[in-house]
Order: sequence, then structure tokens, then C-alpha cells
Amino acid sequence: MEYKISDVANLLGCEIKGDKNLLVKGLAPFFQAEEEELTFASDEKFLHKLNETKAKVVIVPNIELPEIGKTYLLANQDPRKLMPLLLNFFKRKTKKMEKPIEDSAKIGENVEIAPHTYVGHDVEIGDNTKIYPNVTICEGVKIGKDCIIYPNVTIREFCEIGDRVILQPGVVIGGDGYGFVKVNGNNIKIEQIGKVIIEDDVEIGANTTVDRGAIGNTVIKRYAKLDNLIQIAHNVVLGKNFLAASQVGIAGSTEVGDNVTFGGQVGVAGHIKIASGTTVAAKGGITGTIKEENQVLGGYPLLPLKDDMKVKASLKKLPELLKRIKTLEKELEKLNK
Repeated sequence: MEYKISDVANLLGCEIKGDKNLLVKGLAPFFQAEEEELTFASDEKFLHKLNETKAKVVIVPNIELPEIGKTYLLANQDPRKLMPLLLNFFKRKTKKMEKPIEDSAKIGENVEIAPHTYVGHDVEIGDNTKIYPNVTICEGVKIGKDCIIYPNVTIREFCEIGDRVILQPGVVIGGDGYGFVKVNGNNIKIEQIGKVIIEDDVEIGANTTVDRGAIGNTVIKRYAKLDNLIQIAHNVVLGKNFLAASQVGIAGSTEVGDNVTFGGQVGVAGHIKIASGTTVAAKGGITGTIKEENQVLGGYPLLPLKDDMKVKASLKKLPELLKRIKTLEKELEKLNK
């Protein structure tokens, strides 16, 4: 599908600086956008790197900008505040749900679909996949071969599941990411128009949730294994062979390298990168980018695990140390009199 940039400009109240007749195929993140996609630069981090996006059309603040062959949509307010309108414009429309298994669904050979399951329009399911009761598979979903989808799983529209994927009971794939923006003092929802892509041989534990991308996709790469009760936020990328124990939470737009392992209850901040081979012990807190590969870390703030264990061991001695300090202070006071 193609969109006129003039329609986008009229919707957002933007002035077009450049070719007014251009068409775009959709909206994409700044660094991932292709030539025929629209993107936006809302702050200096992106405005100084306009030559690094392939997109020919960029929504920008109404300021002086370099002439580098791009067409600009000049916004008279913070481009982020236009996001609700922009994402709603590009959100794909879905068809009315009419039958338990819609006629346009393409179902492979030897597929088992239990009762009380919904299979939406244009869904594709590969050979030998088994789907248990009370599963919801929304419009446009693609599921590979030899998958097992256990009861009460929900796979939202347009998500993609590879081969030999196992989704344990209660998993939610493609729920809306936690995206809101302040407009006139109120929290306004930003539509989440990306999807989730799960590659081959992934297993996801019971009641784990993987949110769809706001713009672009959330990606879980091959052989990742996630435990129960984990939250993966929008636009996260998990590398190959990722392992995570229960109650891990990863905030939006974080990129995790290959062969990374997280213990239970590890918390990860958003918009950071974690080097391949990183291991973080249970309850570790990751607040910034980890550049060095193959480290074993723990604690909050994060330290090499051996150092963190020494810190924790020293905490047991604090009460006795405080007593000794108070005793020494009293003795010093006597000497000073």
C-alpha cells in the first residue's frame, strides 16, 4: 500500500519542503527506514544524523535543515506530540471476525486445531503444527511448521512465528506496547503498528508477554528460551540462544546480543545494548549499555559478579562496624577533652 505525503502533511498540519508528489509505503524507525518509507526526527540525536537514514521523507521540527536531497514535513509542534495521529493513520485496518476458522486461512497438512480456537483472516499455519483449545490467532498471523501452541495463547494480528516454536499456556504475542505521549497534560495512547517476529526453535514460557513494536518490530531470534512470567517490551531485539529465567523484564528498544543469559528477576532499562555472551545473575539491574562481551555480572548497580558477592558479604558486617565506629568516636571525644 502507498500513501501520499500530502495526505500525511494535511493530517499533521505540516508544510512540505521538497517534492510534494512523493508516495511512501509506511512508517519506520529512523535508522531502519528504507527509501520509500517515512520516518521522523524529534530531537537533536536524530537531527544531526539526517544523512544516516535512508528515508527520503522525514518529519522534523520547523527549523533550518541541511539540503541533502530529502523531503521534509515541517511540524509546528514537537513531532512526538503528532505520534498518535501519525500512527493511527498508518495502522493497518483489520477485517470483521465472522467464523471460528475464517475461510481465507491457509492451514497446512496434519495440523491439529482444538475446539474453541479462533483462526483469523489470512492466517497461515505450517504442517504438523498442534494448537490446543482456547487459542486466539488474529488476522494475518504466520505460524511455521511443527509448532506447539498450548491453551489460552493469544497471537495478535500480523505477527510471525517460525518453525518448531513452543508457546506455553497463557503466552501473549503482539500485545500493544506501553506507548503514551503527553498532549495538553493528558496521557494519549500511541498506536503500536509494528509486529512481533519469532524465529525458529524458540520456546516461551507460561504467561510471558511479548509486545509488538511501536514502529518496526520486536524480534526474538533462533533458539531463544524464555521462562514463565517474563515481559518483553516493544521493539526489543533478543539475540540467538538467549536464556531468561522467570520474572525478567526488558524495557523498550533494547538490543540483546547472542548467547546472553539472565537470571530470575533481572531488570533491564530501555534503549540500551547488551553485548553478546553477557551473563547477569538473579535480581541484577541493567541501567546502561554493556559493551564488553562475555562478562558475568550481578547486583544493582551492576558489578562483576565476584565483586557484587563481596559487597553483599560485607553488608553482614555493617552492624558490627557501626558499633565499632561509635565506640571509637566516643573514645576520641574523651581524648579531645
